[in-house]
Amino acid sequence: MQSPSARPAASPGTLRFTVLGPLTVSQGEQALPLGPLKQRIVLAALLVSVNSPVSVDALTEAVWPEEPPRTARKNIQVYVSALRALFGQDDREAPERPRLTHTGGGYVLRAAEEELDLLRFRSLVRAAEGQPPQTAARLLGQALDLWQGPPLGDDLRQSPALAEEAERLRLRHVTAYESWAEAELELGGAPAVVEGLRDLVERHPLRERLRSAWMCALSGSGRQPEALAVYDDYRQLLARELGLEPSGAMAARYREILTGDVRTAGAGAAGGPPGGRPAAAPPKPTVVLPPDLSDFTGNG
Repeated sequence: MQSPSARPAASPGTLRFTVLGPLTVSQGEQALPLGPLKQRIVLAALLVSVNSPVSVDALTEAVWPEEPPRTARKNIQVYVSALRALFGQDDREAPERPRLTHTGGGYVLRAAEEELDLLRFRSLVRAAEGQPPQTAARLLGQALDLWQGPPLGDDLRQSPALAEEAERLRLRHVTAYESWAEAELELGGAPAVVEGLRDLVERHPLRERLRSAWMCALSGSGRQPEALAVYDDYRQLLARELGLEPSGAMAARYREILTGDVRTAGAGAAGGPPGGRPAAAPPKPTVVLPPDLSDFTGNG
């Protein structure tokens, strides 16, 4: 649901912002110049908290994580002024709702769902909750297809504050990918998800949900020995790294595969992964939302 403070629905010529990959702003087919690194850090910090105030102190910390200069506040004002100039034409089309404003709590950058990929991603993931597998797989596939690379790109993660935000986004992506893969498995799409799950497990070896889905995908693709090996590798990793055993649910899944009684993995593919790539590689689509995404990869 759109925030009450968001701008009206986007029109064809309005601005489009992306953070699920490199930071970009475009108007129609034209990419807009975003200025120097510090100015882009300010813009990224505003976008990841879109439609909510971001304090000057928070912006200062994002730009200068160690020793901010005495002119930090003035510099922030300069960067904000440059961004307002960048959005000038857009603001002239909606003067009653400026894109970037100052409030008592800080600066607010406003965007509608159609204007910012992060808002659209969140909306699609929420819409998929509680839906039957076919609907959930479709909505989650659309959400994953929004990813164009590691969130916020590479250079902006020089800012520790933005690096933390990027990690949170990455984990959200992983969680969405897990849900998409599970829906595809219920539809009989094991071959469509097996390779993407493998890639994500390599990046997140201790995520049990990923391991479980990968086991089902391998088993449903007729690769039972590999599925059993996934469990054994996970058991040894847990014991070595954490001194733990797999959960009862994971052990039960292992026994089901061992006896050939896995009902969630079908033989036929139910469509390819959204975006056609592994969900965590650097181009397409992710955190552990820990659950609500730096993997990236369209969907893979």
